[in-house]
Amino acid sequence: MRLRLLIIFIVTYILVSFGWLTYSLINFSNHEYTLQRQVLEAGKQACVLKLIETSQNGGFDSEQSVELEFKQATVEADTVKLRRFLNNFYRGSYDAVYVTNEGKLMLDIVIAPAKIESLDNKLYRRKRIYFFQALLLTVLVGIGVYGVSYSLRMIYRLNKQQNNFLLSVTHELKTPIAAMKLMLQTIRTRKLPEEKRNELLEKAINNSDRLNELAENMLTAMQIESDNYDYGEEEFSLTEMIERLAESYRMRTELSVNIEENVFLKGDRFILRICFNNLLENAIKYGDNQPVELAMFTLNNKAIVEVRDGGIGISDEERKQIFKKFYRVEDEEVRDTKGTGLGLFIVKESIEKHGGTIRNYANNPRGTVFRVSLPLSKK
Repeated sequence: MRLRLLIIFIVTYILVSFGWLTYSLINFSNHEYTLQRQVLEAGKQACVLKLIETSQNGGFDSEQSVELEFKQATVEADTVKLRRFLNNFYRGSYDAVYVTNEGKLMLDIVIAPAKIESLDNKLYRRKRIYFFQALLLTVLVGIGVYGVSYSLRMIYRLNKQQNNFLLSVTHELKTPIAAMKLMLQTIRTRKLPEEKRNELLEKAINNSDRLNELAENMLTAMQIESDNYDYGEEEFSLTEMIERLAESYRMRTELSVNIEENVFLKGDRFILRICFNNLLENAIKYGDNQPVELAMFTLNNKAIVEVRDGGIGISDEERKQIFKKFYRVEDEEVRDTKGTGLGLFIVKESIEKHGGTIRNYANNPRGTVFRVSLPLSKK
């Protein structure tokens, strides 16, 4: 809140400063324009005196001289010479105007309309320049402020996601460690039947596998992000991989399976197994205890793997973010579930490294569908 108020204050200060600067420059231009007009008016008086003096000295005499009434005086002057004198001596700032009054030819000196038009155009151009400069600076400041604000929001969001990640990882680590410790202590301190002892040992092993999977996910995500992960290139049966995954998840949820036979891929068996495992794990985690559908088939020389759940679903807004590192759906139903925000990041990066794609869309009537497409092995 304080940061937002500070940004608003800075933007307001900058805009007021630009407005005041623009107003000052325009005001200065108006003042300069007024001074130039006054200089022209003063110069006109000097021009009149110079013209009378030159006429009296015969500077405008010629065979074409005519009698002119000029400022309560009568002068003899050649109009051509007089105009040439004004153009050469005053550079076109003044014009000679002739008017016939009661049979007499009257002479008057005025500021040249072209000179006034030039000053008006100059003032107009300056005002336009100042206005567009202020507008451009305002736009640039607006873009800069938006960029800073966006960067700060992204930093805040990233920090929040990292904090959530640390909390999630801490929870994920403590839970299996505490369970393993309790089981092992029970085995050590109590005399248990062989069957019960084996059951506790099996659960301890499962918890250690869970810890190992978490560590693998974190290590893999770090390697993928730093582009240090070495993707394998081996030929393997995707059919066999999906069947084994399905078998391991049948004990945990109601799983509907439809798998095409003899489908082979070339790539990193380990990372792809992690990818499909993450998709199934998410389907169970967010599936609201509804059946999960797993399908694998070929289409247009590609292997398609689909995981469908009937759970809480993902909003259109969240759907654009779910593949980002550390991102978790901001929903009260999801917030308390296990997870680190790394699973879908690993899935997207790994699938794309194999030349494939992953899409996410809504399931009907409710839930989510993840569809992975991978190029088939040329074999």
